[in-house]
Formats: sequence, C-alpha cells, structure tokens
Amino acid sequence: MSSKLYQFFKGRAGQFERIEKACKGVEDIIWVHAASYGEFEEARPVIEAIRARESKYRFLVTFFSPSGYEHLKNDPVADFVFYLPIDTKRNARRFLDLVRPVKVIVSISDYWLNFLHELRDRNIPTYLISARFLPDMAYFKPIGKIYLDAFRTCFTKIIVNSESSFEVLKKAGLSNVAISGDPRLDRVNAIAAEQWSDALVERWCDGHKVFVAGSTLPDEDDECIIAAANRNPGDKFLIIPHEQGKAQISHLLSSIKGGAVLYTDPGENIRSAQALIVDTVGMLSRLYRYGFASFVGSGFSGESPHSIIEPAAYGIPVSFGPLFGTQQTHCTNMIAAGAAVAVKDREDFCEWYSKLKTEPDYLDSMGKAAAGYCRQGGGVADSIASMILGYK
Repeated sequence: MSSKLYQFFKGRAGQFERIEKACKGVEDIIWVHAASYGEFEEARPVIEAIRARESKYRFLVTFFSPSGYEHLKNDPVADFVFYLPIDTKRNARRFLDLVRPVKVIVSISDYWLNFLHELRDRNIPTYLISARFLPDMAYFKPIGKIYLDAFRTCFTKIIVNSESSFEVLKKAGLSNVAISGDPRLDRVNAIAAEQWSDALVERWCDGHKVFVAGSTLPDEDDECIIAAANRNPGDKFLIIPHEQGKAQISHLLSSIKGGAVLYTDPGENIRSAQALIVDTVGMLSRLYRYGFASFVGSGFSGESPHSIIEPAAYGIPVSFGPLFGTQQTHCTNMIAAGAAVAVKDREDFCEWYSKLKTEPDYLDSMGKAAAGYCRQGGGVADSIASMILGYK
C-alpha cells in the first residue's frame, strides 16, 4: 500500500468519534471543504473576511487529500480540521448530525453527491466558491447530468471567478450563479507583503536575485530550466518541483552543469551551486520573493499552469507553457497586460530568458504589469463573504 493510500485510511479511522468530541456543544459552525491544501488557499481569505465581520462563527475544514490535512491541522485559521468521510449516504448523515453546520463552503471543484444531496434535503445554505468551468467538461455532457442537476439544486450560489465560467453555466441553464473574481489575489497580495525570509536560501542567493521555477513537472518544464541554466552558467536557478519524485530530482541534479544541491542536503559549498532544488513542501508562494523572474510549471503536459499569480504578486515577470486549462482567465489576462508570456518549448523559453537579461526596460515593464494585475484584482474575498453572509 502506498504511503498516500495508507494516510487516506489511517486518517479516517475513528474520526467520527473525534468529530463528535470536537463539535459537542459548539454552535454556528461553518463547514469548509477543499480537495487539497492548494484549493483551500482560495477559501482562506474568505474565511478571514467572514471572521473579521462575524466573530461568532467557528470554521471546520475538511480535506480529501492527506497533504491538505497535514498542512492545516495546526493552522489557527481553522478551529477544527478533519478528513472528509468517504462519500456514502450513511456517512453524510452522520457527519452532518455531528457538525450541524449553519453554512457550507466548497472550494473550487471537490463535489460529493451524497453530501450535497443531504445538505439540500436539510436546507443548509451551501456555496461553491472560486469555481471554474470549461464548456468541454464532462458535467455538460449526458454522462455528467447527475452533477449538473446537483449544481442546480444543491448549491445556494455558485460563485465563479470569470465571465467565461459564468457564461458556461448560464448556457447550461443554471441561474444560481454569480461572478466574484479570484479570492486568491487577496491571499497572494498578503503573502507578498509579509516579512519572511529563509536563511539557507539567502545564503545560496548570496545577495543576488535568482530565477525561480515553481511547480515544475518532469517534462518540458524541467527541460526549459535545464536549457536556460546550461546556457547561462553565471545565473542561479531556484527550482521547486511539483511532486518532488526521486527520478525528477535525480535528473535535475545530473543535468545542470553548474551544479545543483538539495534544500534538505545542501552540503558545505552551497554558495557555489548554480541551482538549488527545494525538496520540501509549503514554501513556494514565499520563495518567489527571491526572484527577478519566474516560470510556473504544469503548462505542458499538465492540465494547466499552477498558480501564476503567486510570482506576479512580487512584481516579477511570469512564464508558463502553452496549455492554459482552468487558468485560462489569468493566463490570457496577464499576457494581455504584459505581465506574462506563454512559451511553446525550451527554445522559446530560452529566447524569452535572454530578452529579460538583455533588455532591462522589458524586464521592468513586465514586473510592474504583474504587480499591477494583482493589486487591481484585490478585494474579492470581501465580496464573496458578503454573498455568504447575506449582505448582498
């Protein structure tokens, strides 16, 4: 059994007893569910906005994945953190009997029909936030009718972050839809404004800005960075792989000619290494502050780039692969604003990298556009909180 599968079952063992003990006598619980830690981060600013207005609420957060639970279990943003019980009618009823939520927030895309139907039958206000929909998704085909019916009848409001998602749902016949923008912009702006540093990374940077590649996959993502590093031996590259598999890390270590070291095992000559590979989780959104420019992975063979607004919040240029997927809105808008570029392969990426180095005005204008994009999109969390609290 894999370690993730082991955690999946171990974390749920005896959980109902723990939920009963935690929630006994607690009123005004808002249940927040996300598939993963990354998807929870979109709900975090909304939780903070609600708490700032109504201090009476307690927030119980559930995750499908072990990574989300492990990241948040000691975070004060949540009053209680649990795994989502397996989606059966019996589990849904038992969970809701114990928690007695007054409102429910689902972040992005983790829909479980038995839970949704039970919430509907109990008339508990349920909100889907930061939702993104594309017209070719299975929900809008005959096979997905059961989910489309749930979207229509189980959610009090589906709050999407783009006009395109709004139009997709309206075309499918849904009327319980609103547009808010992306609450992650509030979160990334707040993170970028934090006073934060990492002693090991700063020792490796040695006073210089570096190129930061985040959430890279072992495909053309890594090959772009390897090619740029080997053509620019005097530059440093901070690389944060997405899955951090042994094969991917081994390939990076052996392919970068200027030398690469691991964050967890840097050795004594860390300053002389051209690349630092961060083989631990939870730091990426803050590591972009060390960059003069960035690349965000998963835009080649992945479904879409990961969070391209995280580096943009620091006012640095952003690049990514050609597949936009559910990040279509941010990708196209940031490109149009002059804050980002999509590269088609490693040669295209190296040409862009060279332009950054040889044209300082271009580097500066992209950075300013990136910062402006994030600043102008702020305030979304307050708007979503108002919808959930019934203020508008």
